[in-house]
Amino acid sequence: MDRLQQLEEKKRKLQELRERRRHAQAPNTSSSSDGLVKHLLRTTTNVPKVITETVSVGTQTENFEDAEVPNHASEAFPGLITYEKGIQTEAVEFKEEEVCEESQDVSVADVLAEEEASKSPRSPGSPEEHMEAAAKPRAVVPYVVENQALTIGTRSFSLLEALDQDRLSLTQKELDNMQHFHVTHSLGPALLLAGGAKCVWVDYYAELSLAVLQHADENAPQSTNSVVAVYKLNTAELVDAVEFRGQALLRGEFLRRKGSKVMSVLLTSYNGKTILYEMRAAAGADGSLAVERNITTRNYHHYPALALWQYHTTEPRVLVGSTDGTVSELDVLTMEPYRDPTSSGFSSHFKVAPLPPSALIDEGDASEETKIQSLFKPQLERLSRYDEVAVTSIVTMPQDPGMLYLGCEDGGIYKVNTHGLESRSVPVDVQNNGFVPGAQAPVPMKAHTDHYETSLFHSLPVTGLYICRSAPNLLLSSSMDWECAVWDVVNCKRVTRIELDHPVVSCEWVNYEERHYVFVLTPAALQVYDLRLLPEFSSTGEVAWSAPKRPVELFSIGVENCEGFSFFASFKTLQERNRFFVVLGGDSAIQHCAEVLLHD
Repeated sequence: MDRLQQLEEKKRKLQELRERRRHAQAPNTSSSSDGLVKHLLRTTTNVPKVITETVSVGTQTENFEDAEVPNHASEAFPGLITYEKGIQTEAVEFKEEEVCEESQDVSVADVLAEEEASKSPRSPGSPEEHMEAAAKPRAVVPYVVENQALTIGTRSFSLLEALDQDRLSLTQKELDNMQHFHVTHSLGPALLLAGGAKCVWVDYYAELSLAVLQHADENAPQSTNSVVAVYKLNTAELVDAVEFRGQALLRGEFLRRKGSKVMSVLLTSYNGKTILYEMRAAAGADGSLAVERNITTRNYHHYPALALWQYHTTEPRVLVGSTDGTVSELDVLTMEPYRDPTSSGFSSHFKVAPLPPSALIDEGDASEETKIQSLFKPQLERLSRYDEVAVTSIVTMPQDPGMLYLGCEDGGIYKVNTHGLESRSVPVDVQNNGFVPGAQAPVPMKAHTDHYETSLFHSLPVTGLYICRSAPNLLLSSSMDWECAVWDVVNCKRVTRIELDHPVVSCEWVNYEERHYVFVLTPAALQVYDLRLLPEFSSTGEVAWSAPKRPVELFSIGVENCEGFSFFASFKTLQERNRFFVVLGGDSAIQHCAEVLLHD
């Protein structure tokens, strides 16, 4: 027999038993009835009588399957909780049939709404209440200020409003920045270095990425160790790594030698060393691929060598400059100073010296040269306070490799002529060899001695000089004074400048679709600017650059977007198949690679 049918049959028999008892005890109304009988007799007068069949007291002997089930039994009573054996003894109240049918159409939300409406005839936020409150006159109680003390730490409403607007603008800016870049992968998880690791320099050449790392020695925390790691960029595979214990390396670059099967890296250190690190593929003892290394070390400076510039690729030669003003030209094949048979031999190794204060005494000459000197004289006076010209960056322009542009710690950019040197000491030229921005069209300056306003180049140390490959006239400089400047070295003028919120670590030019972009790295972010430069051609074909509009920032990559970084320390841009990537280094042994999209 089906389970449902059994339950219905038991319900029917239980109801029949109750009806039989009700009819049997109906005439008895004495007060001697017990509580169970009173409960069974408690019923409403308006409940319609249900015509049911009863049975005598005894054992039911009929076949349950043959018994007829009244059609109205299941409709008149709701479902009850029954048991296999026993009788329901708890109080059960049966509602009227009409009430049960109406309650099915009433939802719980309607019941709650009716209860709330019964408690409060009008909701507290109803339009009627607002209209009544607006119609009544508002009583203003004056605020009494008795405390005459000065307020400390109390922010004004205007300041809070401005801060909220800044937060909203920053949030929108972050969303816009995410449309221009995404981090693809990381380099360096295979290296386990001690605490305090920092990536001081990165480079890229021929699908290989170079990272120069510094970290503290576990046994001697005051000593610095350096690690040079070479990765295959697209797969993040570690190709080779060399650790220099007790040495602080500052710079590292691949030597661009086309057609060579030897991968060469030039390194400079804090104590002035120049190290040539070479690699080549070889077969291992078991037939596997191995890497052979060769390291050659020289020291021609004995001071921190921060400037490194390679400008001859057919005959690989590099320029190295240190903070004592020494500049050396090295032949990387022999790691010896380059010797030109047509020169006196002084041009390969010399020292740039500041002018003594006695050489800056004005003799009262009003010639045109004196006017140029008057613009450059404040810079020379600042330089004369130092004992040496601390070189931090070196570049040469394509039109004249014999002219060196030196960026220095005093904020100046000095042009040094290396043609026909007669001694190993070269003083800074009083006219800077013609590179005096504003000499042709001087810009009015304020009549005070604040060097932050009157500085010709930068007011704090220059961190780098960078040339533009597609525009040979342009030179970009970055400084610790939170500025980058673009110079037209041929026409001796400053084209434009970029003001930032932090000191500038380094910069790079990127040319794409006939537009000039500049990547600027600060400790907090890598920012990308469109310089919006325009060329102006003269009748003789000479080019002069101008910037009618200020540079505009396209996007930035914040340090919070690179996991494990608290500040940036180095970066390198690269282009592969019309796609641009950047490799970012910071205060970690890991470098992050991100793809960037250059569009408005």
